[in-house]
Amino acid sequence: MVGKKKVITVSIILVITMMLAACSSKSGESSSPAVSATATEVVATATAAEPTAEPSFDPMASYSPQINASIDFQINDALADKFKEADWPNNLWNKSYREQLGINLNAAWFCKGTDLCNQKKSIAIASGSIPDIMSVSIEQLATLSKSTSIRTDLKEAYDKYATKLTKDIMAEAGQAPWDSATFGGKVLAIPSVDSSIDTATFLWVRQDWLTKLNLQMPKNTDELYTVMKAFKEKDPDGNGKADTFGLMLNKDFLSPGLGEAIGVFNGFHAYPQTWVRDAAGKLAYGSVQPEMKTALTYLNKLYKDGLLEKDFGAKDSAKASELAASGRVGVQYGAMWNAMYPLQQTKDNNPASDWLAHKIISSDDKPANPQIKLNIRNYYVVNKNYEHPEALIKLLNFWSQIYRGSTPEVYNSFLGPDGPSQHNTNFQEWPAKKNLLAHTNVVAAVNSKDPSKLNTEEKGYYDNILSFKGGENKNAQYEKVFGETGSFTAMEDYDKNNLFALDQFYGAPTTTMKSRLDTIKKKEMEFYTKVIMGAESIDNFDAFVANINKLGLTDITTEVNEWDASKK
Repeated sequence: MVGKKKVITVSIILVITMMLAACSSKSGESSSPAVSATATEVVATATAAEPTAEPSFDPMASYSPQINASIDFQINDALADKFKEADWPNNLWNKSYREQLGINLNAAWFCKGTDLCNQKKSIAIASGSIPDIMSVSIEQLATLSKSTSIRTDLKEAYDKYATKLTKDIMAEAGQAPWDSATFGGKVLAIPSVDSSIDTATFLWVRQDWLTKLNLQMPKNTDELYTVMKAFKEKDPDGNGKADTFGLMLNKDFLSPGLGEAIGVFNGFHAYPQTWVRDAAGKLAYGSVQPEMKTALTYLNKLYKDGLLEKDFGAKDSAKASELAASGRVGVQYGAMWNAMYPLQQTKDNNPASDWLAHKIISSDDKPANPQIKLNIRNYYVVNKNYEHPEALIKLLNFWSQIYRGSTPEVYNSFLGPDGPSQHNTNFQEWPAKKNLLAHTNVVAAVNSKDPSKLNTEEKGYYDNILSFKGGENKNAQYEKVFGETGSFTAMEDYDKNNLFALDQFYGAPTTTMKSRLDTIKKKEMEFYTKVIMGAESIDNFDAFVANINKLGLTDITTEVNEWDASKK
């Protein structure tokens, strides 16, 4: 093994994800100086940007006298070490809410850790005594939908008070977030949207190996097999040893991230562990559709022909990624951030290596569609007795103005490295195409040699890309994600051609899901792994389907379609 052993944990993946969500934020700061002169212009700027059809109506008008709103507040891990409850009311976000919106926030409670915070929320929900504004999970929202604790007119408040910037951010995520918050025909919450497209899978290939072996980038899965076979047999690393593999895979190959097989299945138009529309328009579980058989047969062939590690079924993503770090594999399916981990380690150990991200490829002449899941951070609900539901919308408008409508100076004062960070406010809406837009802006700036229009986060990517182009290999990861040769170039193609395959179920877990779905997924992984490794025949696929139907999939399918019918 080259260099020191590096182990990836869930926390490392979370760090990468958080960095891509808001790279410029400085953690640990919960207090701030007085609101700056530039920051006080936020509301005025937002109001000026609104259409003037109703000149007398100002969606950002400050309350006078000031109003109070109690909220829940979870202390993010990024804040935990230095967070002081006494300082929280006077951080820049909260001071700005008071001074610019006339909204004084009071924390009904502070909590650390998801489990403890969920416990506090569940107790409040059960007692019928929730804060004025509270963030909840989809499961908690489903529980509240059966109560009389929350307002049911939030969509009306949103339609009237949301600014164009807020509506534009929400529109990027489509209709699904609103559908997920709809119960009994009423929108009961405002979804806090995040990027769903960033969960898409890419095909990462060693371009330097293709070049060395005089091979072209494969256009379909048959050609990909030929390339992977060459990577196995033709000594692409030039060390004279038969120690390379075609494809990196880990034992949890249906979990998105790295060393996964989701992209392989999608290439055969199979969508495991998601819900798809069948020919009759009903929702069907992707894991049991006939296309799965063809994809599993393909993976079994890769295994039989030695293109996968024989013991991949015993390796987690950390262990499997050592294959990439040591420069012994040429293909892997994974997330857009894989250039940061583990593929940067390939570059660290072999500066001549060159991983490139591509769209996943198809088994036929139809385009491959990467599966994605709806990504909602949480849902905002309002206590039925709170008289100002529009206050929630104003708080979200403020975020939108800071994030997309402010000057670089104002943006940096809130979200830059010296600001209080996004973790000090509950009220956020993240554009679905945030990172894609960053890529577009950074590439344009690199090509024009003009970074003046970039925000702090984008400027960081820009500087690191220039550093890489100047010979600093440790910054290859930024070029390979946000640069012209990065994963977001392929993402741009996905987006432009509307190739994403969204999981069609995005409601709260159904009754049978809660008790049986984990067991069903475990049976899936057991069967699929055995088929890939040749311990089980693909001819037993129908028996496998019949078995998990009996385990509860039939009931789950009925419940999912009842949910689907309820939102029409």
